Amino acid sequence: MKLFHDTPAMKCYNAVKVSTSTMVTMHIWSVSPVAFSICGMAVYWYGIMYAAALLTSWMMATYVLRELRGNGIHVPSKEQFDSFMFWAIVSIIAGARVGHVLFFDLKYYIKNPFEVLMIRNGGLAFHGAVIGLGVYVYFFVKRYGISWRLMADVLCLSSTIGICIGRFANFVNQELYGRVATIDCAVIFSQVDQLPRYPTQIFESFFEGFINFIILFGLFRIRGVQTIGTSVITSIFCIIYATSRYVIEFYKEVEMNTYIGMFSFTVGQILCLALFLFGLCVLYIGKNGKAHT
Repeated sequence: MKLFHDTPAMKCYNAVKVSTSTMVTMHIWSVSPVAFSICGMAVYWYGIMYAAALLTSWMMATYVLRELRGNGIHVPSKEQFDSFMFWAIVSIIAGARVGHVLFFDLKYYIKNPFEVLMIRNGGLAFHGAVIGLGVYVYFFVKRYGISWRLMADVLCLSSTIGICIGRFANFVNQELYGRVATIDCAVIFSQVDQLPRYPTQIFESFFEGFINFIILFGLFRIRGVQTIGTSVITSIFCIIYATSRYVIEFYKEVEMNTYIGMFSFTVGQILCLALFLFGLCVLYIGKNGKAHT
């Protein structure tokens, strides 16, 4: 089955009032959201890819903790962390879903309350996931006497791979797509409409996930375990994610903007401004505190 189809975007150009004198090759994304069925039950690519994202993040965190443990740093035991990850995943999914409902489409879900449970249709907000996980981490570190900065650094480093995969899941699910575009990398999402659009999900996967991973993992490998627990990893993660997401929001299709004075922002941009400031605060705390505390 061919997932991508190349097509001269002549008709699309007419739709967006762009001159057809310039030929631009567009791509049609037409893959089915259903990967396969088991006994009549559909299994979606969206769920498979999010499961892969969580699993790879779990494996990465286990590796980092093993390195820390081998250097005599107080970290959760393997059993404690495995238990932590189970409830962390629950917190992430619950927080992401609640965040999407509250931040992005509250009116729709008030009218359709049962849709809140339809996660397979998409709709998981990163900032909601951060809040949900943050609440659980707070109680976990209090219970086991673990450094909150250490846990934050480990989780931020390990989550970058998951974000990379998760954003591609958004692409496969044909959600969070960009505005109408007339560039060579534009994609026609067959389940949305027949207009070429910015593949903003791929942009986010690359900048928020892959680039973040390269920088943070490179820092960890170069500076060693002493990097973890200083809040530097957490700060860089927040700043890179917030900056990347803020810029990419300009290219995304949004239903409404929020106006603050003369300036217009998307909900995502407002949340990213808060995350950016949080990253700066964490960096300040890291410079004025003791590592692993």
